[in-house]
Amino acid sequence: MSDPIGPVGPYSEDDLTSLLRLSSAENWPHTDADWRAMLVAGQVFGHRNAEGTPVTSAAMFPYGNTNDLPATSLGMIIVDQSARRRGLGQALMREILRRASGETPPPLLRLISTRDGQPLYEKFGFRTQEMLHSYRRPAAGARVAAQPLAKRQNFRPLDASLLETVIALDAAAFGQTRRLMLGQRLARAERGLVLFAGSQPVGYGLLVRQGSLANLGPLVAPNDAGALALLTALMSGLEESPFRIDLPARQKAVFGALEALGFAENDVPPIMIHSPGGPDGSLPGASQPLKPLTDAQMHYYGIAAQAFG
Repeated sequence: MSDPIGPVGPYSEDDLTSLLRLSSAENWPHTDADWRAMLVAGQVFGHRNAEGTPVTSAAMFPYGNTNDLPATSLGMIIVDQSARRRGLGQALMREILRRASGETPPPLLRLISTRDGQPLYEKFGFRTQEMLHSYRRPAAGARVAAQPLAKRQNFRPLDASLLETVIALDAAAFGQTRRLMLGQRLARAERGLVLFAGSQPVGYGLLVRQGSLANLGPLVAPNDAGALALLTALMSGLEESPFRIDLPARQKAVFGALEALGFAENDVPPIMIHSPGGPDGSLPGASQPLKPLTDAQMHYYGIAAQAFG
């Protein structure tokens, strides 16, 4: 007889040890600090077993409305090995859709899927928008040469005086305002740079650690050259670190330059979306056609993290 599983409920910092165990069992690189940031930036919930220990997890990160729809990023959808084949993944998805349908208006939902999770998400109306290309560079790689800046371009360290500038740059490129999530990301950043063309801010990038792993992102830039200039400046002097950057397929023109810097493609998961599909904009459903990317969205080079989009 299977152990009883309780209903979906919220998690808090008291559950950090169990949540870290869930992600570590999937060989995901999340740290205690990652989970703390997610608990602040969004809603984290799941099922507990009879002992009260979390055996599933899901996270929802609501973003502000800068286009025609608000959006919510989904992540950390995990079912522990001991609790699989009991419909808990479907129960998590029903809870996500229930929460989203209660918002006014219901948001566009985004997630970055694992290969195993894709059939489940498709069953609930998610469709692939584009692929995400995850690149890694091993530690102790060759020295990274700085990409030259264009005329009149310069870097400024990202400090509190530039916070609103970065939030605006990110909103234009991502399509939604991500103030709370970016605040958490900025607080953890080891390095942050804003790219200026004269007095005009045109891009920014962050380097955030997960243990020894140096994650590059978000990365917003006006063009490929600007993206590579930000990337190499963030990496400079840290060549002993392993690096990771995840880029949407729209940025395939820079993949060759990444490989020349010692990066190799590690994974290509799908970026999936679920659009409000009812005549009143309600969920569930994904009947609306996928919208083409805007010019501003072509400036989004590196994601923040797979949970955050």
